[in-house]
Amino acid sequence: MKKLNIKSENCLLEVNDYGASINGIDLGKLVRNNLPKLKNYKDYPVKLNLSIELLGNEELEIDPTGYEIPYEMPKEAEENE
Repeated sequence: MKKLNIKSENCLLEVNDYGASINGIDLGKLVRNNLPKLKNYKDYPVKLNLSIELLGNEELEIDPTGYEIPYEMPKEAEENE
């Protein structure tokens, strides 16, 4: 089983007319950039649990299970996305 957990006790959520971002990273890009290799345009059954509590400011902790993310996104790149 492969599992992706993205969590933080304290990060920044921004909402605008185009979507939502966490610490300046588009939510869709944040998920997509940390998934294992998957085929495009294929439906994958998943179990999803999304919980957002409005709090404060902390680094994201990305924890894949059953696979490794082949790179680490530099903080500068994260801020520019």
